[in-house]
Amino acid sequence: MKHFALSLLLLIPLLARENPFKPVIDETVLPVTSNKERKAPPFREVKVQLPVDARVLTSVAIYYQTLDGSVKKEVVSVDRSVDWHKPIVISQGKTGKEPRKSAAAKAKPAAGGKTAMEKPPVKKRAKKATRKSEKPATKSAPRKSAAPAYFKGEKAYKPLPFVAVRFGKDFVRIVTKDPKIRVFHLADPFKIAIDFKRRAAFLTRHKTLETPPFKAIDIGNHDGYYRVVITFDAPYRYTVSKIADGYLIHLR
Repeated sequence: MKHFALSLLLLIPLLARENPFKPVIDETVLPVTSNKERKAPPFREVKVQLPVDARVLTSVAIYYQTLDGSVKKEVVSVDRSVDWHKPIVISQGKTGKEPRKSAAAKAKPAAGGKTAMEKPPVKKRAKKATRKSEKPATKSAPRKSAAPAYFKGEKAYKPLPFVAVRFGKDFVRIVTKDPKIRVFHLADPFKIAIDFKRRAAFLTRHKTLETPPFKAIDIGNHDGYYRVVITFDAPYRYTVSKIADGYLIHLR
């Protein structure tokens, strides 16, 4: 009896399952998954508005989903200057077009090997050489030096007889004969102020601008000097240099 009980205890581990909590799997039943194929609409175009402090687009990163559902990244190097006022447009279209055939290539060859586009050569008559009366060369009046091409298309604002402000795409030209005292800027909102030496009496001048990157121009009178303040739509790096008719503020 003791031997029978001992044998039964030895057989119990062999009959027991390794993991009693693991469910029984019927190999005749196919597994069912809850993963559904996500159908995204076709891509056409997307616009990305850059922040106000963007100046150089170094690279573009595109994240995409593969067939197995994993997400990968593709980085394209750009390294080009950008204008943050204009959005970056990403679109998908045709990669190229077939070159158009010229009219001469489309023309079918006629009898004799010549195409229908070809015409018989026209004989040109020889022109008789005519002598021009020689005249003494006259000196033309000296022309005034034109404004540099950099300043073409600029807009002008002249509130006072002794100072004018001209501005273009990325520069401001302050036309004045008065000497500059100091230059400084304010952060929020971004303004550049220049003081000029002159004793004058006038009321503050203000002009609102709707031409980016400029928002407003203010000219105020102080004791022994006047101040020209230009308000911008964002922070910019700038340089102030002396030019023939005043001072130039160049934005970067």
